[in-house]
Amino acid sequence: MSPRLSLTVCGALAVSLAPLLLAGGSLRAAQAPTQPTVHAAYVLLAESPAGSTVAFARVIVDPSQACPALIDGTKRIATTPRSNPHGFAVKVCEARYPFGRALAVEGGPQLPAVVEKPSRIAVLGDSGCKPKDQQGCGLDDPEWPFPALAKAAAANRPDLVLHVGDYNYRGTPSSFKVTVDGKEVQRWYYDAGDGAEPSERCGLPGPYLSQNSTGNPDADRWESWWLDFFQPAGDLLTAAPWVFARGNHELCSHAGPGWFYFLDPRSELPEGGGRQLACPSQDGEGPALPHLRLTEPQVLHLGDLDLVVIDSANACDQLPGLVDVYRGQLTAAVRRLRGQTAWLMTHRPIWGVADAPATLYGCDGQPQSGLALPYGDLNQTLQCALRGAAGEALLPKLDQILAGHMHRFETLSFAPPTGRPPVLVVGNSGVAEDTGPPVGAFAQTVDGAPASGFSIIQFGYLELTRDRKGPWHGAIVALNPAAWSPFLAPCAAPDAVDQALCVKPGGRP
Repeated sequence: MSPRLSLTVCGALAVSLAPLLLAGGSLRAAQAPTQPTVHAAYVLLAESPAGSTVAFARVIVDPSQACPALIDGTKRIATTPRSNPHGFAVKVCEARYPFGRALAVEGGPQLPAVVEKPSRIAVLGDSGCKPKDQQGCGLDDPEWPFPALAKAAAANRPDLVLHVGDYNYRGTPSSFKVTVDGKEVQRWYYDAGDGAEPSERCGLPGPYLSQNSTGNPDADRWESWWLDFFQPAGDLLTAAPWVFARGNHELCSHAGPGWFYFLDPRSELPEGGGRQLACPSQDGEGPALPHLRLTEPQVLHLGDLDLVVIDSANACDQLPGLVDVYRGQLTAAVRRLRGQTAWLMTHRPIWGVADAPATLYGCDGQPQSGLALPYGDLNQTLQCALRGAAGEALLPKLDQILAGHMHRFETLSFAPPTGRPPVLVVGNSGVAEDTGPPVGAFAQTVDGAPASGFSIIQFGYLELTRDRKGPWHGAIVALNPAAWSPFLAPCAAPDAVDQALCVKPGGRP
């Protein structure tokens, strides 16, 4: 209970008020400083220039407001504004964040403590909403389950949250229409290999078309980020620290400006590398490369677990591009591994089974004909980057690969002695799912090696847990657990004990 306010004015306070009263001034109650409106607050992990794992707190407020402090007991830690080169209608403030202590945001929520050795990890991916493909993108619309899944994940109290990319769908249209010689013509924004048009299929020679060209009404906006990610993820953002992977919807031709402002771990703070990244100019329809922003991998040390985070946004799925860039990145990352366990986290799966592409390409970029297979596989850019020394050094050290991009959940395992780790594709956390084949169990050659797995079109997220001494175990937290029964046992069932994965309910039915 607060102490009662004394109406007695005495001592030095009375003296200080006297001149004001004698001069005919009015005495008013002291005004408390205005608290900022906090739109979102979260903690993210990053690799420092020295190779250590550090944490940053970020707080999003209105641009006219001062950056709020972080409250650590009786101590206040100042936050400073990030550069806003793309002119977003909000201010992002940040500060270095300690491990092991939960701090509060002035005028905002309590932030989570950072656990040095996490034992419960939630993995989500492809969580935004496509208005043209989903019947409603509101917080309670049943065809967009991300808000419910995020609340379920927060209630399960994770130590860490991993998001494998594609946060903003409603603000990233794939195409637009222009009038040419009196006729309406459809044109596509650059999308690094995910569409049917040359400008989408990793068309590095061009034409490069971007949402973020000067004056474009489709330009990246705060409102889309708020509706698609920050609002529905609010509880989960303050439940645990996050690691963010960049998806192809965060290309500079799409929502890249917001990615670098809100989620990219690099910062002007010394521990963030001393330099905040941004998208280069998006004007001009020439070659793509001057308009792209390629970022180096992050290697995070989490106790005995190393997490390698690769930015695969620009890694084309079928037509190899930038292979040498990714080969260099993967080679550099492997030198920084030092834990007993290593996971690779990226948006585009290095290996995934999907509909067969119209054309297959070799690592030289030339069309090839190969074995007739039931399904195609991706990602050719990353597969080519791992040929030779890079793959020989990295793959034996990886225990698993976490990815998204494919709008479904898929597992993929290789028969020995390939040395390739299993792949878990978690692309089923909100966006309209891909109903194309394969659905169910499959087995075929993938990138020249025998592989098997299953693919299921059901919403959910992945929870990875371990006890203090044991190995990691996986559970699918699903809206409809019964639909997973052909592949996974319920987590409470005895026959789930020997499985690498089980399934349990979460979110709304």
